[in-house]
Amino acid sequence: MGTAGLLPEQVRSRYAVKLLAVSLFITAVIVVAGTVVAGQVADRVTEEQLQSVEASAELEAENLASWFEGEQESIRLLSAHRNVVPSNRTRTEDALVRELTRMSSDAASLHVVERPTKQPSNGTTERVVASTDAVAGEPLAATGIDWGQTVTGEEVAFQFDSTTDTLVSWVYLDRGDMSVAIGSPTRDGDHVLIGEYHPSTRVAAAADAAEETSTVVLGGVSGYVMFEKNSPNEFRPYKGDSTSTEVESRIENRSDQFAPLSGAELGETEVRGYHSVPSEGVNWVLVKEVPRSNALAVTSQVRNDLAVLIGLTFVGFLLVSGIIHFGPINAIRQLSTQAEAVAEGDLTVEIPDENRIDEVGQLRSSLRRTTAYVETISEQAEKIARRDFGDDQLDEEIPGPVGEAMVDMRDDLERFIEERERREQRLEVFNRLLRHNLRNRLDVIRSHTEQLADRTEGDDAAVVLAATDRLAAIGTRARRIDSLMSRDPDPTSVDLTAVVSDLISAVEPGDVTVDTDVPPTAPIRTDVETLRTTLVSPLENAVTYAESEVTVSIAATADGYRIDIRDDGPGIPASELETLAAGTETTLQHGRGLGLWQLKWGVEALGGDLSFDIDDGTTVTIRLADIPDRTEAGE
Repeated sequence: MGTAGLLPEQVRSRYAVKLLAVSLFITAVIVVAGTVVAGQVADRVTEEQLQSVEASAELEAENLASWFEGEQESIRLLSAHRNVVPSNRTRTEDALVRELTRMSSDAASLHVVERPTKQPSNGTTERVVASTDAVAGEPLAATGIDWGQTVTGEEVAFQFDSTTDTLVSWVYLDRGDMSVAIGSPTRDGDHVLIGEYHPSTRVAAAADAAEETSTVVLGGVSGYVMFEKNSPNEFRPYKGDSTSTEVESRIENRSDQFAPLSGAELGETEVRGYHSVPSEGVNWVLVKEVPRSNALAVTSQVRNDLAVLIGLTFVGFLLVSGIIHFGPINAIRQLSTQAEAVAEGDLTVEIPDENRIDEVGQLRSSLRRTTAYVETISEQAEKIARRDFGDDQLDEEIPGPVGEAMVDMRDDLERFIEERERREQRLEVFNRLLRHNLRNRLDVIRSHTEQLADRTEGDDAAVVLAATDRLAAIGTRARRIDSLMSRDPDPTSVDLTAVVSDLISAVEPGDVTVDTDVPPTAPIRTDVETLRTTLVSPLENAVTYAESEVTVSIAATADGYRIDIRDDGPGIPASELETLAAGTETTLQHGRGLGLWQLKWGVEALGGDLSFDIDDGTTVTIRLADIPDRTEAGE
């Protein structure tokens, strides 16, 4: 039962109702599929926008890192300047002022301080010997620089391993500006050149891919704001104490404050992309904030466009359905009534010609021609059934393959009847010859050859006797096959073990040992004569071609029995099995050929299965099941 059978009869019997139902179903599918696709596309676009914001944050973080590393190199080079002579304050300060004017706008001040002679030192008590901020002579603490703490909470030591080494401070608040300091030893090795920077200026100058984008730099330990574009400089929670964003959580939960972070998140009012600043000694995380309305503008547009497309599709489908319902359906309904009358045998039904040239008009014309052809075919079929091949009605032309098929069928049937009659005559003659004359003549030949063998020397007579025996065996197999093909199975209760044992005892084994592995009884319902005729062939072949041993076994299966007949001979040639599988015989030069056909046809007549294994000798496997009574088969 198909799915159409589940519909009510009123729906299945009216095309218009089915069209409406299909239209509504397709419309629902379009709406659902469109909604799903719209959601998937929107999600994909949203994901791409998040990736875009993250990529923007990564690019800006790399730019900030490049700037910061460049400033480190600038401090390292400036510390080796020939005019930076700590013993000459005036010369040194003049050089610092000149260099400061040449540096970027984020550079705030330059200082030369004494290098600590004792460790540990936290960089607060060392004396400033020269400065662009007029703090010369004061301790380094006057600058407000905070060199930070280690991972274990200890203060960072204010020391350098070489004159090319640099030290980066934590972010600190200096006179209202968030600042960071970079220090590097001077040429004499006894002093340190320190540069103070306001990175907020650098952040404010960041390039934004979308309008109203904000750039924020967070600390790598607490996630507090350090530098922010267009906002006051103060240490504060990123989104306030009551809100914890994804980036804040990742900063606070990472075990290493310098471990790289990157990602994007979708907030309530904005899209955030973040990325660690990839610079040695810096644990900052740069965040790009883009309003949702700007970042996801493409997503909203895609959703709106898909909604409009789904709506237009829905309206268009309803319009097409209405046109089809009030147009072609009425004409098709009339054609259906007329075709139904033709199908019921009423070839006189009137099919009006309204001179329509559209598809409906073509259908009406085709139905009229089909009615005429069906009437002609019916009349010709009746003539052919009566074997009235000379009637003039058979000369009427029927176009197309059907007409060609009718002509071919008439000619083939006429030839078949004549060939069948001739074949039946030949088969009757050949069968009579095989049954009577051939056997009698072979007996005469054998008798005279035996007398001749007694009177002569040599093997000639023996060769004739062997050939006679082989020919007689072929005749015997032919009679068995004729018996198989000429009778219908008459199933009765049979003991398969008894039949096999009886057949084995009737076979002359010669020097071959015949072993059996059979159950005490094996009851089966089958045709006993066909069974005996079928099994005698593989048993005789096995004994004939075996070298020393034949094994016969019977085993019960789920629906019957399996019989295995195995011999250790050379095995059946593959060519014979291929011929058997193809169902045609090209040569009969040996007795085994007819024996295999006897076996194949016999198993088929018993409704069984036949298979061969010729890897090691020959194993013939026959599977048999109960044959139902004729009355049961008819039911």
